[in-house]
Amino acid sequence: MSRIEPVKWQPPAAPELVGEYEVNNALAGVEIWPAPGVAPEDVVLDAQGRVYAGLEDGRILRYPPDGGEPQVIADTNGRPLGLEIDGDGRLVICDAYQGLLRLEPDGTLTTLADSYEGERFLETNNAAIAADGTIYFSVSSTRFDIAHYKLDLMEHSDTGRLFALRPDGTLELLLGGLYFSNGVALSADESFVVVAETGLYRVSRLWL
Repeated sequence: MSRIEPVKWQPPAAPELVGEYEVNNALAGVEIWPAPGVAPEDVVLDAQGRVYAGLEDGRILRYPPDGGEPQVIADTNGRPLGLEIDGDGRLVICDAYQGLLRLEPDGTLTTLADSYEGERFLETNNAAIAADGTIYFSVSSTRFDIAHYKLDLMEHSDTGRLFALRPDGTLELLLGGLYFSNGVALSADESFVVVAETGLYRVSRLWL
């Protein structure tokens, strides 16, 4: 029996390539920094201008501000996706296999959250951190892990979720029924959080 339980749906028409979607060469002059590995998913800068990236094999890299040779500062033994810097300058990592992690100053990794109500996260994806320390983060699917994420998109599954991890350690489910919840961002005044739903080509907003 197939693992896939597909849902019939009609994707929306793609917007025309005009106006803000018009083809341009804005990225033609970017500087490319080599990475000693495959598929850096996300990048984030710390207060010193250093750049962090996570590779497919689990390594976390830190580049100097000038783009010189990167240093391997951690290995999650998983698949790091979204990266953020918290208010204390620590790196927070959304690891698809290991959950929500934090890299401590001594180089150890702390697991902040890896399950909800006894169900282990299958694909912790992306996060945004509020001024009060609350971490808003997405878990893309309860059906498939990252090794099989394409099956989730083929199935058109709506099992993605958005969580909030409070500074006291309380974990709250804010939104469910999301179609492969992916990128997360807070508004400038932190009055709302948005989450991208890859499987439905949309961005959803939650007022806080």
